[in-house]
Amino acid sequence: MADYNDRPLPPARIVPAPEGWRAAEQFDPFEAAMGPYFERWHDGRREFAFIIDDRHTNAQGVAHGGALLTFADAALGYALWDATDRSPCVTISQQSQFMAPAFSGDLVTCLPEVVRKTRDVVFMRGDFRVGDRVVFTATAVWRIWPKG
Repeated sequence: MADYNDRPLPPARIVPAPEGWRAAEQFDPFEAAMGPYFERWHDGRREFAFIIDDRHTNAQGVAHGGALLTFADAALGYALWDATDRSPCVTISQQSQFMAPAFSGDLVTCLPEVVRKTRDVVFMRGDFRVGDRVVFTATAVWRIWPKG
């Protein structure tokens, strides 16, 4: 099994970071194909974002649920790494509710929250916004694998 935790991968496309943001390092090949993703510090936590482009839309021209779910997994995963000192983790479950459309060119942001952390499991949540509008929410449960 490859170890992506120590070697950042280049994003599939070069997309300039929005003002006030910087490119987030990506370690997962699938997420790198969907990115780049961006980050900034907000109230002592990392906030994450991505810009929807033609790779992320469905036949109706709105953000594809799969692209949004991939971003949710990445954003919650980045926050999980922060909460676990970069421990290897795997998503056990993720639930999302789509509330409003997002379109090509929109900046989707999330400030993930750790709801509860045990020795082996972490519960996460996030609201994903375009501006002040929540477009979807996600909750996830993650398993922490022992290091080494």
